[in-house]
Amino acid sequence: MKDKKDLKSRTKSEHYLLLSAGIVGAFTAIIFLIMLSRGVVNAVVTSKISSQYQDKELEVLKTKLDYPTLNFVGRIIKVSDNYVITPSNIKKYNELESYIKARKLRNKEVDKLYDGKNNYRDDVSSQKINVLDKSLLKEKNQDVYQKLRNKLDMIQIWFEQTKDADQYLTKTWQEFNDDKSSLSFKKISMVNTYYKLIKNKTVKNRWNEAVDQMDQYFSNHQAESSRVEAAKQELNALRDAPLTQQYTPAKVDIVTSLKFSSGVSDNLVQAGVTGKNVLYFNTSTNKLALMTKVNSRYVAENGYINVTGSQISSGKYTINKLITNGDNDALITDSNNSNFGRYVVNANDDGLEDLDVTNPENTTSDYNSATPVFWLKNNSDLTKSIYFSNDSTLGFIYTGGSSYNNSLQISSADLSSLMSELSTGITFYVN
Repeated sequence: MKDKKDLKSRTKSEHYLLLSAGIVGAFTAIIFLIMLSRGVVNAVVTSKISSQYQDKELEVLKTKLDYPTLNFVGRIIKVSDNYVITPSNIKKYNELESYIKARKLRNKEVDKLYDGKNNYRDDVSSQKINVLDKSLLKEKNQDVYQKLRNKLDMIQIWFEQTKDADQYLTKTWQEFNDDKSSLSFKKISMVNTYYKLIKNKTVKNRWNEAVDQMDQYFSNHQAESSRVEAAKQELNALRDAPLTQQYTPAKVDIVTSLKFSSGVSDNLVQAGVTGKNVLYFNTSTNKLALMTKVNSRYVAENGYINVTGSQISSGKYTINKLITNGDNDALITDSNNSNFGRYVVNANDDGLEDLDVTNPENTTSDYNSATPVFWLKNNSDLTKSIYFSNDSTLGFIYTGGSSYNNSLQISSADLSSLMSELSTGITFYVN
């Protein structure tokens, strides 16, 4: 029989041994739970990072990102001192942050060009626009790219038309100061049109007083100057005509222009057109003109363009795109698609699939029969053209030999001139 002291000693040893084993077990369990939790956290982080991509392999971010979740992941990485989130996930997160920062910077740079909603800032230049244009190509999401590109396109149009307006007003103002009678009906119409096209506050303020002076002078001398100008042109034509040739009246007839403009005004008012500018086409005379409302009536901005071919129904359309190089662009022609009529710059199959377009490939040159997409690369006549549409009809103003439904054909020179004067969004009315 063992001594009681020995038994007591052994009991204490076993007790400590069991206690130690319990502590080790608990510590092991805690480590296991931590590792398990770490694995779960990283699995979630991996999923959240991947979910921000439209195409992970091509590094295409989604249009709308989940910023609250990304900010939460960023805080976890910061407070855990890199112990919870794996190095692999940290690298993925940093790459994603880099892409997002670049996107935000591009947005910011485009927004910085705007001075309010309807003007551009004084520091805008052709070089700045071109540099930013190249920067936008780094955006791989076509929807985001197109949105930014449209905003930059608007700035470019505003910048170029303001520059043209400044040049025209400078020339006309100088002529007016040299000879008041030089301010014809056509010129005062163009003065007001160009002044309206100015999209820079500094330039507009600079011309405000001069335009007011010319408007006031023409208003006070309109009847007299019209008669004098018409008579002067008739006399000059008669004086310059060779005796061996039959006399022909001067080509510019102000009275005729006034009568034509008056009829246009009536037609546009009856059609509910109220805009300052409208592109007007008369199917009976095959005449096309950019009209500007001056003192409640519409006048031709720069005379009338002869249309060499037309197949278009009467009604109202909208000028959607001034196409200068459409080789890589496409037009959604599926009338059942909610994006019907949408013009897609630098189109590709993936981007079109995001717009609910399937099987977009075709080689059809006639946009009326190309479905579900018309690729401008299939028709060289339209890679430089004016695209217009309404809810049911797509059409083009272009120069070329082939004729299509819902189209107007004009000369190359007239097309270039018209594109320099037009802006997207204005009404195109066919009478």
